[in-house]
Amino acid sequence: MARFLYKAKNNKGEIVTGTVRANNVPEAEKILIDHNLVATDIIIQKKQTLGHIFLGRVSVKDKAVFSRQLATMLSAGLPLTKAITILAKQAKSENLRTVFVEIYKDLEEGYSLSAAFSKHPQVFDRVYVSVVNSGESTGKLDVVLNELAEELENDDQFISKVKGALYYPSFIFLVLILAGIFMLTFVIPKLRVMFDQSNQKLPLITQMLLGLSTFMVNWWWLILIFLALLIAFFRYWSETDGGARFIHNLQLTVPGVSGIFKGIYMYRFTRVMSMLIGAGVPLLDALRIGSAVIDNSIYEESIMEVANQVEKGVPLSVQLLKDPFFPPLVGNMVSVGEETGELDKVLDKVSKYYAQTTGDTTKAISSLVEPAVLILVGLGVAFMVFAIYLPIYQMNQAVS
Repeated sequence: MARFLYKAKNNKGEIVTGTVRANNVPEAEKILIDHNLVATDIIIQKKQTLGHIFLGRVSVKDKAVFSRQLATMLSAGLPLTKAITILAKQAKSENLRTVFVEIYKDLEEGYSLSAAFSKHPQVFDRVYVSVVNSGESTGKLDVVLNELAEELENDDQFISKVKGALYYPSFIFLVLILAGIFMLTFVIPKLRVMFDQSNQKLPLITQMLLGLSTFMVNWWWLILIFLALLIAFFRYWSETDGGARFIHNLQLTVPGVSGIFKGIYMYRFTRVMSMLIGAGVPLLDALRIGSAVIDNSIYEESIMEVANQVEKGVPLSVQLLKDPFFPPLVGNMVSVGEETGELDKVLDKVSKYYAQTTGDTTKAISSLVEPAVLILVGLGVAFMVFAIYLPIYQMNQAVS
């Protein structure tokens, strides 16, 4: 099943853009019709190549910087094409510079800024494009770009906080692996000569260690090939519908990590919805965009079902409270937002809550993982020391 980019008209005659999963274009058109959307353009979304992954990637921080720069230039009265030209000259990477040049050409041909951005999904996701589109409609492009920059900066801080809590235990585990490889390939083979000269029967634990060392020395290339094939297979499998769904389900069910992933998805969903609704994007369109950018097929299906029920007249809070994938807190807070007419502000508070709690949970789990990793390191060292020392002790006993 592929993902298709579409441009369509809704019941109000408004042009909306988004993505839909389908096996082919006719099936994608049928899905859009079921959601009261008439497609005007449907193209298959190309998967990123290896070159795009390394050369086409633009960090969240970079997007925040040029969003704020663009907002500043527009608020100062600079023409949009001139501002894009300046951004192209200031771009750090050749790939980003090329993107801005293409955007400039599209603007010269009469495209809107949001339409020009939508041609580069590897840089500007659906949320970014939709918010810019709303800014163009309301004449507040500089304002929404500043808000985008702020949200992107907050997102970058949140991601850095979560990753930072996992760096230390990951580093310790990597050092353990490298130390083990060094011992098995350089130290143990030299000790083997001494053990062979003793002509003594070696303990089972030492025989196991020597066997592992011999395998590593003689077949290291086979291990590398196996790991490369395993990684390639996993990358391919994880991009299939079945593989992606299996991984996404594990993220939500494995004890310990499920709390972190659920917190990340709730943060992402509420942040995106707050930004879109605050920018004036209709609720149904915001839900459909949110389902596509949450990056979890289970939540994507769940949010689309929420959108279907909202389209039928069911209040958003009622459907969220019924959905088992959404914590009661989200549904209750959305209910408050609906009653007060400040849904975007309430969702913003919820996103900040999940940013804080997820960061704290990650830090707490990291503090538990650190001693576990140290214990694992100790056991690995103890195994090698015991396997090496035991035959040496036996040789000394035999001599004495």
